[in-house]
Amino acid sequence: MQNVAPETHIPRVDKWQVAMMVRRTLQDWASIAEIMGAVAIVFSLIYVGYELRENTRAVQAQTRQAFSAQDMTFFETALDPPVVARAVAKRQAGEELSHLEQSQLETREHLNFRIFEHAFYQFQKGTLEADEWGRYARIIRGKCTDLPALTMWNRLKESFQPDFRQLVDDAIAKC
Repeated sequence: MQNVAPETHIPRVDKWQVAMMVRRTLQDWASIAEIMGAVAIVFSLIYVGYELRENTRAVQAQTRQAFSAQDMTFFETALDPPVVARAVAKRQAGEELSHLEQSQLETREHLNFRIFEHAFYQFQKGTLEADEWGRYARIIRGKCTDLPALTMWNRLKESFQPDFRQLVDDAIAKC
């Protein structure tokens, strides 16, 4: 007996069936492309939202910077540089200050603390690096034993933002 391989039957596929298979494949690809397009739109909207938030932060920082510059200009008009220089020299020498000299040093500290407050705001908004803010924070901590700074702070601290006020009060309390 001879082993005869069973006949293999290959089904006949007519042109209509081939066309339906190709059409179905094209529909599948179209569906995949539609899903990918929807995903791309979602990612694009997320990106646009992120960019809008970043732009808003930048505009807020610029606005705050403009106000801060106006404050600095105003406070600088109250300073008399020769009087401030004389007052600093007298303090370093341990000499008593006149009322005007004491006032000028307090005004200078007010200006300094406005700069510190602005830096704190920028740090909170993420537009000032942590180590740069750290430099300002160390200066603030150093002011806790400075009489003109403490006098100014006790007199004017309510004019500063609450978060900054709390930060300075905490630094003074730790001295």
